[in-house]
Amino acid sequence: MQLSLAILSKKAIEAALGYEWIKAIELNSQILEKYPNNLETKIRLGRAFIQLKQFEKAKKIFKEVLSVDPINSVALKNLEVAKNKKVELKHENGINSNHLLKEPGTTVEITANINCKGVTGRDFTIGECLKFKIKRRGVEVYKSKKDKDILVSILEDKEIVSRLNKAAESHAEVSGYVIRSADKSLTMIIKSSIPIFRSEKQDIRPYIKKGLDDIDLEDEEDEEEEEIVEE
Repeated sequence: MQLSLAILSKKAIEAALGYEWIKAIELNSQILEKYPNNLETKIRLGRAFIQLKQFEKAKKIFKEVLSVDPINSVALKNLEVAKNKKVELKHENGINSNHLLKEPGTTVEITANINCKGVTGRDFTIGECLKFKIKRRGVEVYKSKKDKDILVSILEDKEIVSRLNKAAESHAEVSGYVIRSADKSLTMIIKSSIPIFRSEKQDIRPYIKKGLDDIDLEDEEDEEEEEIVEE
């Protein structure tokens, strides 16, 4: 029985998180046999090559990605790593692989624009923990950088905001982790300690504010709103 792209990708990610680089190469290569133009898979494959010090193979795969997407920040970063023949001794900040696993009802995957000036996809790593401030009208997403929390995006999708507010009202724990990042976009998984999300068969497309400058800090109603949760 042939496994789906989603299942194979999940297995490939789990292999990488478990430092099983040979297995990761096998799984990603298997995906590319069926989906030869899948850039995310090529990036995972290239990173596995780097970990096994197969730098020439890594450079080749990242150049293939860049021939299709010349501004892919992840590919550009890793191509330089391969050229410099560096191996990451600690994988993605030593994260727990369970953080990136989806569970029905308690997790949701969402993609947001990075609206903070001076912050790009290169500033994030897979598994990096994000912080949230849950408000009635939106959810602010923060990145920790040099002991400071930087506002990088605001989620305003009514479905997501409503459900996270319910989690906050129930005093549930809410956390977020980076799955992948591009030049000015960020894909994260949001986890709740209680079931609040619908089954992820539907495509959730959040509305993200076009720019943080659009926030009206003098809006009296906004000033009166209390932050429900601040991690």
